[in-house]
Amino acid sequence: MLSPDKFLASLSAFDLVAYEEKVGRFGRARLREDSALVAQIISLSAAATMLHDNWTVSNDRSLKATVEAARYFLGAQEYVLTHDKPRYEPYATIRLLRHVLEVDNNQPLSVTQRKIWAIFYRILLRQIDFEMKALAGIFDPAREQFEFVVSRARLRALAAAQALIPRRFGIVALPDIIEDVGDLCEIGGDRFGAAIVDHLLVFPQTTCHDEVAFISLIQMAECLFWGTLIFVQRALAAIHVGRLAEAVRLLAAATEFAAPLIKIFHCVKTMPPDHFLGFREATGDASAVQCQSWQMLDAHVYGVLPDKAPVLAGIPEVRHVLAFSNPPFVPLVEVAGQLGGSETETELIEAIIGLDNRLRAWRKFHEKQLAGRTNPGYLPPEALGTGRTSGYGYLAAQQPPRAARNQPGGRSGSGSASRAI
Repeated sequence: MLSPDKFLASLSAFDLVAYEEKVGRFGRARLREDSALVAQIISLSAAATMLHDNWTVSNDRSLKATVEAARYFLGAQEYVLTHDKPRYEPYATIRLLRHVLEVDNNQPLSVTQRKIWAIFYRILLRQIDFEMKALAGIFDPAREQFEFVVSRARLRALAAAQALIPRRFGIVALPDIIEDVGDLCEIGGDRFGAAIVDHLLVFPQTTCHDEVAFISLIQMAECLFWGTLIFVQRALAAIHVGRLAEAVRLLAAATEFAAPLIKIFHCVKTMPPDHFLGFREATGDASAVQCQSWQMLDAHVYGVLPDKAPVLAGIPEVRHVLAFSNPPFVPLVEVAGQLGGSETETELIEAIIGLDNRLRAWRKFHEKQLAGRTNPGYLPPEALGTGRTSGYGYLAAQQPPRAARNQPGGRSGSGSASRAI
């Protein structure tokens, strides 16, 4: 097995700046033809995986973090460069993003909350910077499909999304939150904090301008999904033990994460359908149906919808979500119907309804405006979505239950809700 020192030396020999420049100039799909580059990435990816699987060499915290980040980044690049049809997670570097968000780590909830907002904000600012540079004409070569009016519209939509970042999280400095993880991203003296977002997350398949925005918006939505999900999970746990006032506060934080989702889709809508169709084929088998964060959030709030279950069963990335389709798990909207009429229970019902309204607005915009029967421009007529679903038909068939006040059978006191979850 490659020693840690040799791995770091090999990693340092990988010219990330040159790789980033090549992707921008030619698109990642074209780089499959560079056999030396592909071989280098495959070798580094294998070495990072081997070191990761042998944590005895990773007593050095910085080394462990470097290996972890390298494994996610290089693994995504390897998959895309060795497969004709990329899938959602490697296409949009989702595993690395999830790693940086640290949603799986055992850390204080406030730390995770602050970190997710900071990374969301950084990705948003990076996309604003990209659009501004394109408008200034400083990209060489200029990317395909760039249109001045589209970039201007997208900047307005991004500003609207930025305005929904809670004030207490809107000016946080990302490098103060993400810990240094070594030399993988030491670019121009900047360590891993900002560089992981600025240099490791967006690698489009083509040279199309709007594909960069497309990937950035996917990653921004991922941040919001994870933030909402984590607080919904904590709220359900609080309800389970009767801490209803705490659940109300947790759902308020979840709703803050859900609020910008509709604005992210407004940003997507600024992309003309013909621009999307210009790179759609290069996205391969990447599909939002494979998005773990959304499918988990959907199941926790609404349950596993019957029309989705067969689709989820056929997708390895999200098959585990089916575990939430059986009792004793009760999704959040059903909890609302089991609550009584006390003041705290009423507040909790209102909090659940508020979150439901945010998610439902986002879902309906997706169904009607991006995959809609009356506006099918983003999907060629009779074509299947990249996830092999029927596009509008698949989305329209999903009828999640509504959160409602004073459902029949609601009972006073926290006991009924506690027993349900």
